[in-house]
Amino acid sequence: MSVSADRFAGRRRRLLVVGAVPPPLHGVTVMTAALLGGGLEGEFDVVHADTSDHRSMSNVGRFDAANVLLSLRHWIRFVGLLSRRRPDLAYLPLSQGTAGFLRDAMFLLSARIARTRVAVHAHGALYREFLEGVPIPLRGLVRASLAPVCAIAVLADGQRGQFVGWASPSARVTVVPNGVTDEWTEGPPQRVGRSSATVLYLSNLLPQKGFLDLLEAVPDVLARVPGVKFVFAGDPWYDEATARRIHDFVAARGISKAVTFTGAVDSKRRHELLIESDILVFPPRWEEGQGIVAVEAMSAGLPVVVTASGGLVETVRDGVEGLVVPKGCPQAIADSVVRLLGDHALRARLGSAGRARFESEYTLDLWLSRMRSFFAVAVEGAGGRS
Repeated sequence: MSVSADRFAGRRRRLLVVGAVPPPLHGVTVMTAALLGGGLEGEFDVVHADTSDHRSMSNVGRFDAANVLLSLRHWIRFVGLLSRRRPDLAYLPLSQGTAGFLRDAMFLLSARIARTRVAVHAHGALYREFLEGVPIPLRGLVRASLAPVCAIAVLADGQRGQFVGWASPSARVTVVPNGVTDEWTEGPPQRVGRSSATVLYLSNLLPQKGFLDLLEAVPDVLARVPGVKFVFAGDPWYDEATARRIHDFVAARGISKAVTFTGAVDSKRRHELLIESDILVFPPRWEEGQGIVAVEAMSAGLPVVVTASGGLVETVRDGVEGLVVPKGCPQAIADSVVRLLGDHALRARLGSAGRARFESEYTLDLWLSRMRSFFAVAVEGAGGRS
């Protein structure tokens, strides 16, 4: 028996999971909830340090008095759990924004003082950009807070180098793409014999997510394929100026009968929308970590149009599971949607390939298995890459 294995002889390894759970719904809270409900208790003694803020998405990343006080309460609970439970490994999704990272730094520095090993989950593709933009006076703090990190999970192979020069060279970097529950075990929906087509956007309505580019593409699509319906489903996370811009655009172009904004949807309605739709468009302008919605659409056998953004280009291969277009290009979105609407065989082929790729790479069970391996290696102290 190795020295590492002997350390845990006769007991389960203790895992402290730091993270928020829904609501609100977004990638990090969804995956943290999936992890906590994923049966880790069979291998680990799991404790949850809940950092949830169940207010609306508008509070995410804000630096105000209420969020500072909430962060302090979360940190006090975390320190108490470190002291009482003495975990073998602390795990937290790492923020890629200033306010969130400063909160995370409190956790990381406390773990360093307690000599607790730390694994972090990089759920985005903008960490390098964020770290390089940190003001010089704060760079020492950033490096000190990342020092205890022994393992980093990223969503795609192209994101491996995000922490080079910031985290320890010995920190193990592992690619762990997101997975989702298979809601279609008896086969994905059959989309034949419909009198009209529906194009779906299913994500929070942030300008960075590209929903405005899809909206701008609507008149062009309708001019070439009349009768198409466009559904924008998601929490409207934008300011009043953007709301006016949307209203004025829809009115000026006369597309109000073709466009529906549902607001945030629950899991039941999301499931129904995946059945009712013929194409999913997810065109982020920023570097997307992976895009859970694309995986959900693939699981439902739905052809997708995405932008060449972050981990999306590794999840959706152009011409295989979907069509990949340049970021910030409504014309390219319109052309791809029209192409798919006019070719049922292509939609069926892409949807079938997406379903097959989901089954082989992106199921929730496979993700949980990868996370167990990630934790096991992190807690036992192995280094390197995987």
